[in-house]
Amino acid sequence: MNNLIPITHELPAHPSQPFRPIEPEKMHLRQLFGILLQRAKLGLGVAAAVFLLVLGAFALQTPTYTSVGSVVIDPKGQNLATPTDRQGGLPPDTSAVDTQVEILRSHAVAEAVVRKLQLWNDPEFNARMKPGMFGLTPAAKPFNNPSPRLVTYVANQLQSRTWVRRAGLTYVVQVGVSSENPRKAALLTNTYLDMYLKRQLDEKLARVMRANRELGLSLEKMRRDAEVAEARVQTYKNAHGLMSAEGATMAEQEVSTLNQQLAIARAERAEKYARLAAAQAQLRNGNAGADVGAALGSDTVREMRKREAELSVKLAQLKTDFTDEYPEVKRTQAQLNDIRAQIQIEINRILSSLRAEAQAASGRESSLLGSRGNAQGGIAQNNQAMVGLVGLQQRADAAKAIYEAYLGRAKEVAAEGSLQQADATINSPGTVPTGPSSPNMTLGAALAFLAAMIAAGAAMLIAEFWDKHLRSRLDVERELGVPFAGVLPDFRSVKPKGLRGPEAAPAEYLVSHPFSGFAEAFRNLRAFLMISGSGVDNKIIALTSAVPREGKSLTSFCLARTLALSGSSVVLVDCDLRQRGASKLLGPRDVGLVEVVQDKVPLEEALVFDEKSGMFILPAAGKSVPYDLFSNPDTDEVLRTLAERFDYVILDAPPILGVADARILAAKADRVLYLVQWNKTPLRAAQSAIDMLQESGANVAGALLTKVNVKGQARYGYGDSSDYYGYFKNYYIAAA
Repeated sequence: MNNLIPITHELPAHPSQPFRPIEPEKMHLRQLFGILLQRAKLGLGVAAAVFLLVLGAFALQTPTYTSVGSVVIDPKGQNLATPTDRQGGLPPDTSAVDTQVEILRSHAVAEAVVRKLQLWNDPEFNARMKPGMFGLTPAAKPFNNPSPRLVTYVANQLQSRTWVRRAGLTYVVQVGVSSENPRKAALLTNTYLDMYLKRQLDEKLARVMRANRELGLSLEKMRRDAEVAEARVQTYKNAHGLMSAEGATMAEQEVSTLNQQLAIARAERAEKYARLAAAQAQLRNGNAGADVGAALGSDTVREMRKREAELSVKLAQLKTDFTDEYPEVKRTQAQLNDIRAQIQIEINRILSSLRAEAQAASGRESSLLGSRGNAQGGIAQNNQAMVGLVGLQQRADAAKAIYEAYLGRAKEVAAEGSLQQADATINSPGTVPTGPSSPNMTLGAALAFLAAMIAAGAAMLIAEFWDKHLRSRLDVERELGVPFAGVLPDFRSVKPKGLRGPEAAPAEYLVSHPFSGFAEAFRNLRAFLMISGSGVDNKIIALTSAVPREGKSLTSFCLARTLALSGSSVVLVDCDLRQRGASKLLGPRDVGLVEVVQDKVPLEEALVFDEKSGMFILPAAGKSVPYDLFSNPDTDEVLRTLAERFDYVILDAPPILGVADARILAAKADRVLYLVQWNKTPLRAAQSAIDMLQESGANVAGALLTKVNVKGQARYGYGDSSDYYGYFKNYYIAAA
C-alpha cells in the first residue's frame, strides 16, 4: 500500500517541480511469476482442456504392435571355403556396420518385403483396399500386378512403420516393424530380415556371375594371344636354328659335348705319351726291356719275365753242377735266350702300339678342336638371333602368365559361386508382441502435460498482454503520463477475518479502525493532496474514473471522512446524478444538489452532517435527472459558496468516458483525482479518459489505483508499497 513507503518516494518533492515519468524497466522473473499466479484460473482451465484433448487423442489412436528382431553383422565376411588371404566381405570397421544399417533402411529392402508379402492388397498399407463411404462401398479385390507407383507408395508406408538402429557400438542391428495385428508385425519383421539377407546374398552371387562372364570373355582372347605368341617363338627358332633342349640351343649343347670330349681326348693323349715316354726312358737306361713290361702293365711280358726268372735260376743251378757243354745246360740256355728274344719282341710291339695310340689320341684331339671351333661359330650366330628371340619369348611368357593367372582366378570364382554366404546372420527373429507399443499412454500423459503447461503459459501471457491493465506506479506514470497519487487497497483483501456487522462496511471500518492499513491508505492520499496543492485555489477536488464500478463513490466518501477526521472542514458533493453512489451510503434524501440549484432550496437544508467524521454531504436527492445541470451558472455559484465555507470540496463526478457531466466538472474543479481500478480498467480506456481530461483543461493532480488486492499485487513484485503489506499486517491490526 501507498502508506508503507516514505511519502517523498511516491509524491513529488515540490509542486513546482515538473513531473517526469519513471523510465520503463525490464520485466523480471518475479513479475512474470505474479502474472502466472493472477491468471492461474485461466491457466488451469486451458491446461485441463489441452491435457484432456491431447490425452484423448492418444487414447483414440488405433493400437499398434511392434515386433523386434536383430541380425549380427560379420564385418570380416569370413568364408571357410575361401583361402584366408582371399577373404572378402566387409572391412572390419564401424562404418561397415553403419552402411548395413542404411541398407536395411533403404527403399529397396522395403520394396522387396512389399513384393514378397503383396502388401498392396493389405488395407493397412493401401487405403484403397478399405471399404469406402463408412463401410457402405465394398473393398477392392486383391490383384497380383501392381503398378510401380503403387509399390513405391506401399513401400513408403512400410518404411514409416519400420525403425532400424544399431545396438550401441556392437555388430548387432535391431529391426522393428509396427502393425495393427501382432502376428502381422512378427511376419513383417522376419520377412524384413530374410529379404535383407537374401538381397545381400543375391548381390554376391550376381557379382560372381558377372565376374565369371567377364573372365570367360577375357580368357578366350588371352588363350589365343598366348598361342599366337608361342607360335611366333617356335617359328623364329626354326628359322634361325635355335632349337633347344633342356634350356640350351643345339649349338650350345654341341659345344658343351665337344668340350667334354676334348677334355677326355687331352687326358688320353697325355696318358698315351706319358706311357710311351716312360717306356722309351727305360730302354734308354739300358734295362733291355727288363722293366718295360712292368711299366707298361703288360701281362704277357710279366709272364715271360717270370719264365725268364725260372730259367735263369735253373741255368744257374745247372752250371753249378755241370759244364756249359752239358746238354741240359745248353738246352736251358737256349730256352732262356729264346724267352728273352720273345720278351724283346713283345716290348717292341708294345712300344709301337704306344706310339700309334699316342698319335691317334693327338689326332682325335685335333679333330675335336676343329669341331669345337665350328660349333662356337654357330653359337655366335645364334647369339645374334637370340636378340630377336628374347623379345618374342618375353611376350609369349607374359601372355602365358596372364592367361594362367586369369584361368586360375576363373576357377576360384567358379568355385566360390556355390559357396557364397551372407555377411550377416539372424541373431533373434521377430516374435509376436504380447502388448501394444502404441499408443504409449505414459508418453501421452507426459506430452499432454507438457502441451497443457505450454498452452496454459501461452494463454496466460496472451491474456495478460492482449488487454493491458494498470497495476503499479510504474504503469501509471509510464502509460498515463500523470503523477502517481497512491494505491487504495480492496477492503476485502485487508479486512480482518471474522469481522461482522456494521463495522464490516469500508466507510464504517475507516472510522472505527483509524490506525488500520485501510485508513492509512486514505491518510496517505490526504498527504498527497496537501503536498501537491498547497495554494488557496485548490479546494475543489473532483474524483472521476474512466468507467463505472471503479470505487469512485466509496473513495470520495472515505477521502472526505479522512480529511474531516484530520480537522479540516469538508463537504462531499454527489455529482453522479445517475448512480448516486455517495448518496446511497447515507440513505434516501428529499433535498439535494438538484433542489439547491434549480429550486433555490437553501444550502443549509440540503447539507447532511456526518456525525462520525464531522463532514458535510450534499447528496443527489430526488427522482428526476435534470438536463445539463452542471452547465447552469447557478451550479457555479453553489460551488463557489461551498469553497468559501469549507476547506475541501470533494466532487464525486461520474465516469468521464460515458457521461459529459464529468468533463464539465473536471474543468470547474481546481484539481482532479483520476481513479483507475487495479488490474481491471483497460489501458486504452484509461488513456482515453486522461486525453479527455486534458482536452477539457482539467488539472489532473494524479492517478490513483483503487481496489488493489495487496496479496495479488505482492505476487507481481513491482516494488510498490503493497509488496510489503505482509511485513506490517500485524502492526496495523495491533494498532487498530
